[in-house]
Amino acid sequence: MATDLVTGANGYTGSFVAQRLLDAGHHVRTLTRDPGSVVGPVEPFPYRFDDAEALADAFRGVDTFYNTYWMRFVRGTATHDVAVTRSRALVTAAARAGVRRVVHVGIMNPDVRSPYSYHRGKALAEQAVREAGPSFAIVRPSVLFGGNEVLLNNIAWLLRHLHVFAVPGDGRYPVRPTHVEDLADLMVALGARDDDVVRNAGGPETFEFGALVRLIRDAIGARALVVDLPRALVLPLTRLVGLVTRDVTVHPDELDSLMEGLASCDGPAAGSRRYTDFLAQHREAYGRTYTNEVRRNFTDGEAH
Repeated sequence: MATDLVTGANGYTGSFVAQRLLDAGHHVRTLTRDPGSVVGPVEPFPYRFDDAEALADAFRGVDTFYNTYWMRFVRGTATHDVAVTRSRALVTAAARAGVRRVVHVGIMNPDVRSPYSYHRGKALAEQAVREAGPSFAIVRPSVLFGGNEVLLNNIAWLLRHLHVFAVPGDGRYPVRPTHVEDLADLMVALGARDDDVVRNAGGPETFEFGALVRLIRDAIGARALVVDLPRALVLPLTRLVGLVTRDVTVHPDELDSLMEGLASCDGPAAGSRRYTDFLAQHREAYGRTYTNEVRRNFTDGEAH
């Protein structure tokens, strides 16, 4: 029986990856801030960033390491520089323990010179994966949907609750959403290979953001007026929503990178699940509840 390790196996992307491995008869380990919270067949180990040898112990006997570890946004002393350091520690520990392969979740359009700390940090984390030693596969999604998603579900929630929804700028920048199960399928398939792979992981459809918001509104039967507003006016509105929800609805860097077109990419689709089909199937329930990113994921540093 193969043993694999999935960071965030009780989180968003990681849970779909872990379930596929379990269904295939693999033994699955995970790293988590709170091992006592993990139930079921997954074997938990604590994150030990303070002890390199203890961290490596979690990887001993592991064949493939599926790494979803990251922080979505900067909060207090938790920065993307910290996330890079920890990502490097994880792949170094995997290499020290003799792991055969690393499958790493990156982001579309990473760049070490990016003005956005998320994209810059993701590029540096990719460098760490390349330099660690084991064979690797890097997948680069952006906006995910399906399961307990955040961004698009919360847009639907806002459209259900607001009379007016503000789209920053002209709304014509592209978004290429990926179903989380397509991403998980791709990751597991790449985990079985031995060659080094870097793969954009967009979905089969690309939308202009403003058109996507209107598509969601019409599908769920909301009546919100969707208007284009300058970025400088949209940011204070997002902060107000954040105060009400006790969440970071969107970080300024996320807004700017979205408007720059960084949520889309070239290349073949990661899978066949279309957002328009998903929206039609789930229109009655979509956006009925708000997914709080801070409460759900941030403290664990497991953003995917």
